[in-house]
Amino acid sequence: MSVDGTCANLVQLNEFQNEMMLLLDSSMKVSRLATYLVDERARPICYQTSKIQPLMHQQYVDDFYQADPLYPENFSSPRDRIIKMSDLVSPMKQRTHAYYQDFIKPWKVNEIVELYFYHQNNLIGGAALFFDQAVEAPSKNDLIRLGSLHRYIEFSLGQQLKTVTKMSFDDFCDQYLLTSKERVVLQLAIQGLANKVMAQKLNCSLSTIKTHLQHLFSKLEVNSKVEMVNLVYSSKCII
Repeated sequence: MSVDGTCANLVQLNEFQNEMMLLLDSSMKVSRLATYLVDERARPICYQTSKIQPLMHQQYVDDFYQADPLYPENFSSPRDRIIKMSDLVSPMKQRTHAYYQDFIKPWKVNEIVELYFYHQNNLIGGAALFFDQAVEAPSKNDLIRLGSLHRYIEFSLGQQLKTVTKMSFDDFCDQYLLTSKERVVLQLAIQGLANKVMAQKLNCSLSTIKTHLQHLFSKLEVNSKVEMVNLVYSSKCII
């Protein structure tokens, strides 16, 4: 579901992510785990991870997400809420698939199961469960258990969204007198993108991005991107 489309409070959803991480991590034997919310274009934001190496996550958000067949923006099948990577890319295709050869294989991942969570037919967020060579691939019973967990999480998330308060992203930016460029840079920072990737997306120099960030830090009275994103969360802002 789109966080924007549901007027969701990022602070409350972030707290819900913590509980979802604990539930999935304690219920399934996985090697790594990631959860996320999505913006209005189904692009993940607000990642939370468990047992995922920082380099692996950075490689993904900087580059490899573009080739990920399970990436929410690339995958549009709302009828399917639980998808195995191997169901989308056959073993034969994996041998020549760039995502597999350049990212999945080097990190010794054997299987990924993606969960998509919806509210009122809008995608809200998802979770990625990684199974490597040290963990058995999910069995039929594991997938049945995941189905039950998915229904519980999706229902609970729906209940959570009924109680959220909201502050629009534009109102937040207006409050701090942010320019149009600063607003775009702030949105990219919330997605966790590196400065170099921001520069590529905005077709500008790295120094220009750094200048925008310094202006943002000054206006928002913060000292880093982490503090800046935390301020957005704590202001109960919707993206």
